[in-house]
This record gives sequence, structure tokens and C-alpha cells, in this order.
Amino acid sequence: MKPKSPTRKSNLKAGHRNGRPALSEEERQSYVRHTRYNEAENALLLANVKRAGMKNVSEYIRSVTLNPHIVLRLNESEMRIARNLSGMSNNFNQLLRLCHQRGLDAMTRDVQYCLNQFRELFAKLSS
Repeated sequence: MKPKSPTRKSNLKAGHRNGRPALSEEERQSYVRHTRYNEAENALLLANVKRAGMKNVSEYIRSVTLNPHIVLRLNESEMRIARNLSGMSNNFNQLLRLCHQRGLDAMTRDVQYCLNQFRELFAKLSS
């Protein structure tokens, strides 16, 4: 077994410590939160950390939880409007296919009706 070097002892006696300097009180991380992940979730987490270019998992989790991009869910009326819009766009696609088959002149009235419905729905969405 090797004896300790004299410089190490002298550093401790003089009050100097080797290693990283202590952080100030504001920079110190004092709360620990524990989470559990299965294999697939852990692999996804590590891939996200790498893709984000973060140093470690703690830094990634801290940045994601403190600066989240929250997408609010739609309420009932917005969901109803979204369903209507989806159905109307399906009808509009079918109408356009008919326009290509029969010609635009024959379908002018039907196209105008669909466009008016879209305008009404967009007016509800913008208000």
C-alpha cells in the first residue's frame, strides 16, 4: 500500500480542498425528485437527451419540466367544430373529384354551397 503524498496532507491542513469549487447558495440544487422508467421509456429518454445535446439526464429533465411547451386540449365546442371541419373537408374532396369528372360548370352551385359553409365555420373559429 502506498502512503499518501505530503502535498495532499498539506492542502488539507491549509484549508484548501482538491476538486470542484463549492457552488453558491443560489446555484446549489437541493431538491431531489425520483422517477421510474421501464426499458423502452429509458431508451427514449436517453435518445431525447442525446438529440437535445444536453450533458446529462438531470439537465434534460430539469429543462423540460421547467420550460414546458404545453398544448391545451380542445374543449367540447372546439372538438365539435374540428369534427365538422373534418367532415366538410371530406365532402369538399369528394366534390372536387366530381368537378374533375363532370366539369366545373356543372358543379358551380355545389361548390359555392361548400365554400359558404367553410366561411361560416372559419368565422366561428376566429371569434
